[in-house]
Amino acid sequence: MASNGKRRVALIANEKGGVGKSVFTRALVDWLRTQGERVLAFDADGSIGATIRVLGTRETEGSLCKTQDPAVGVGFYNGRSENERNILLDSIASNDPLYIHDLAGGLLADLTKIVDDGEGLSGLLDAFATHGCRLTVFHVISPDIGSAQSVARWLDLTGANVDHVAVVNLKHGKPPGDFPFWYGFRDAKGESKGGGTRRRLLQEGGIEIEFPSLQSGTFAKLDAENIRFSQAQAVGLLTITEQAHVAKFQRDFAALIAPALPLLGLYDA
Repeated sequence: MASNGKRRVALIANEKGGVGKSVFTRALVDWLRTQGERVLAFDADGSIGATIRVLGTRETEGSLCKTQDPAVGVGFYNGRSENERNILLDSIASNDPLYIHDLAGGLLADLTKIVDDGEGLSGLLDAFATHGCRLTVFHVISPDIGSAQSVARWLDLTGANVDHVAVVNLKHGKPPGDFPFWYGFRDAKGESKGGGTRRRLLQEGGIEIEFPSLQSGTFAKLDAENIRFSQAQAVGLLTITEQAHVAKFQRDFAALIAPALPLLGLYDA
């Protein structure tokens, strides 16, 4: 892969908690770094976030380093704090090509306060554009109605000024049936419900990808030991079968993320 010359800020988002934002962020940052890409990663849930817990750099005794280089580990800030949320915008001062921020659930309102005094995102988007950055929002999708409603709110606030990627998290089931509010469904009376936000995202130029599922037991072991996916084969924790689970997950992820790479300022060489 190589850069296409555009600076990008990727926000991993959904106002609904528990959809899998941090797992997707970890998979994305870890995979890109194994491909040799320079990625500045940030966890907006502070030092307690699940992304820094797994991808953050650690001291020799195992504790997280209090100072993190976001190009190697994970920078962190409390996105709900008036004194810290500005890091989302200020992070681009390093003039790097790609920044990835794992946003905690419910942070959209806080983002509107960075520049726009709580009245939208236009000032924030203008600031990014002024400094040569374009935003890409990855919306991690679960079956819950709140997941689809979050995407609608983001579309209302950003429109064509931002690129959008819907990430259907296959951990929650198989599409379309297990994601009724995202794909739409017919109720017992035969009336069509749901699906409108997905249609809108696609009509406005957004794309949709899937996030593969890793077997729950295998993932639980890695997560408990704070092991990134790229290290799973080497740490001596997993059985041969479990290692095969991770290898397949990584192959599937690489294939499924490919359509979104141009929206990260990357393309296949």
